[in-house]
Amino acid sequence: MSEPLRILSIGAHPADIFDQSGGTMAHHVERGDWVGCVVLTHGARVHDAVISDAMFHAEEVPEAEQLEAAMTERADVKAEETLAACRILGVEHVTFFGADDAVLLVEPELVRRLASELRKLKPDVVLTHYPKEGNGVTNPHAIAGQIVLYALQLASGVDPGETNPPHKAARVFYFGTGVAAVRHGLWDAVGGYTNDVFIDIGDVVEKKLAALDCLQSQGYAGAYARKRIETSDGAFGTPAHCSYA
Repeated sequence: MSEPLRILSIGAHPADIFDQSGGTMAHHVERGDWVGCVVLTHGARVHDAVISDAMFHAEEVPEAEQLEAAMTERADVKAEETLAACRILGVEHVTFFGADDAVLLVEPELVRRLASELRKLKPDVVLTHYPKEGNGVTNPHAIAGQIVLYALQLASGVDPGETNPPHKAARVFYFGTGVAAVRHGLWDAVGGYTNDVFIDIGDVVEKKLAALDCLQSQGYAGAYARKRIETSDGAFGTPAHCSYA
């Protein structure tokens, strides 16, 4: 293409955009493409060392007002970690929707807000969750993927009150983890879906690792980040005939 691509990664939680597409994002930044991110939920309720992890070991959960204040504080911490990780990858644009991940649903308000963002940012390529991940019903990653599909459809037409012209992304790719195993035979994937696009990230894997190290509130820093890179990206590297993909 004569002009740089516009790549948008959309994740359910703050860490998702990095552990699922951090290497690809780093690649496109180095290539000179525009790369942006959207984080749908604050992630503090189910992915935080203080709110979700420590509460399992507490004798009593704080009163509602105190708990809400703590969640707001932890959401801010997670947002700062996300921005720090983006700086390492060279990503300059992040949009935080701040939705509560208690019960993530495909709701018109979220869909319309994301559609408006898509019209404004005009991505050529969207990276997001597989909409049938897990059971495809209660899994927040799957719901996030479904929200993105509805928003993409809405963004391709006009909507009352929306001044930005319609936009249609050229291609959507689903994150590898959560889609299906690498295909070895006809019966390997439910519904016929398997991972079939692999991006060699061996040259930027250290950047992805450094980004994951920023996500301390989710326990990603240190040994966990390294183990995840080896087991997930290392496994995807096998069919791609490279070290990490």
